[in-house]
Amino acid sequence: MQHVYFSHLGNKAQVTLPKAVRKALSLREARDLVGFIVDGRRVALTRIEPVPTSDPFTDEEWEKIRGLAAKPPAAAGLDSQASLRHLKSRLKPR
Repeated sequence: MQHVYFSHLGNKAQVTLPKAVRKALSLREARDLVGFIVDGRRVALTRIEPVPTSDPFTDEEWEKIRGLAAKPPAAAGLDSQASLRHLKSRLKPR
């Protein structure tokens, strides 16, 4: 069954999504992403699922790693998994 919902355009061309629309798209968080599909004068709204990163480190951890990389080697001859474990252990708060 189709329903039509509306919302007024705000001062800065912003629109508040009606609760029924947020529920239909499972939008709960302030940072949830939405996409707009434009086809002529019609626009469809969809939820955008963020692509999970395969990066094993946060931005803060990368900054610490850069600092560690500037120092003389602390661990040599490790395979990639051992290197990751070593770096993670050095990044833990002390």
